[in-house]
Formats: sequence, C-alpha cells, structure tokens
Amino acid sequence: MNVIRHFAARRLRPALVTTVAAGAGLAGLLGIGGGVAHASVAHVGVNGYVVTDSCTSVAGKISYSPGLRTSKLKAEHAVLTGTTSGCSDLFNGALPGTGTFTAILSGTASVNAENLSGTFTINWPAGSGFNPSNGTLSVTDANGVETISGTVTSGFDTGSPLALQYVNTHNTGRGTALKPVTAQSYVNTQSLTLSRNTG
Repeated sequence: MNVIRHFAARRLRPALVTTVAAGAGLAGLLGIGGGVAHASVAHVGVNGYVVTDSCTSVAGKISYSPGLRTSKLKAEHAVLTGTTSGCSDLFNGALPGTGTFTAILSGTASVNAENLSGTFTINWPAGSGFNPSNGTLSVTDANGVETISGTVTSGFDTGSPLALQYVNTHNTGRGTALKPVTAQSYVNTQSLTLSRNTG
C-alpha cells in the first residue's frame, strides 16, 4: 500500500486528475470502496505486479541486415520501429494521440526463429508530458509469436518491466540466399505494457 501511494504521489498531474478521481483510482486498485471505485483501471496479478502504463496498438516494421534465411540461423542486426496508440496511464487515464516504439537489436535469427537482444525507447504521446522510457530487451519466437521482454533503465517509469507480443504480417524477400528477408511488417497481439511490483 505504501508503494502504491508513492507512485500516486509521484505521478499524478493535478491538471488532468482531480482529487476525487485519484481517490477512486486508488480505491479500485486497493480493492476497497463501492462498485464505482472498482472500475477496471488495471490488472493486479497474483505475483503483485500491476500494469501502470499500456498501449493497446503497436504496429510497424523491422529491418534486418544482412537478411533472414528461411531456416538457417545467422548473425543479424535489426531495427524495429512502430507507432503506438490507445495508450493509457493508471493514474492519469487515457493518453490521446500516438507515440513511437523503437528497438535496436542483434543476435541470431532466421525467418522461423529469433534470439535477439538490445535496447529500446518508448516515446509516449506528446500530450502525456512523460519523458521517453529507455531500456534493454530481448525478443524470442515461439510458434510464430514474437515475445518482447525487458526493463526500463532510464527515463519515465525506470525499473518497470516491459512486455509486448506481436506477429509478422508481411515479409520483404523470400528467405533464400539470393533473396533473404530484409524487412517484416508486424502488429501486436498483446498490449505493450509497463508494470510495477506492488509487493
């Protein structure tokens, strides 16, 4: 409970959130109060993590160098770029507008498998007033679903775990030695989220 109060005090913006709204949000988070206070503003898991920031839509492109082969793992460098929308903050509500998600990656990959790691930056919608979130992440593939996990190491929400899942929707190239896949389009299957451990 002290952790939650600390986050609320650190992040509430008086221009956007009234005292009543803040109280309702905290009441819902803590599981107290009436039915209105139980509005679904976040999900608290059994391990004590609560989603504090999320974007429901993330889509963009991944560029690869030297390019992916269908089944042969090779050393690769990749740049992932995307546009985020449907973003929200636990304490400030909806964050109108769009932002960006960028990652610089390296490791081994093929069209059918990935084991990449690197750094990321989340630029939140301009109206949020939030600084960018920077950190480290890894990308792994399981049955065609790419899973991103990481941690914010500087900027907004430092220390928060990052999570995102996406699928590739289009390949540029065939995955052969002569025509490797040099780019992929993607769209998320699960929201981009930052979480905090409330104990």
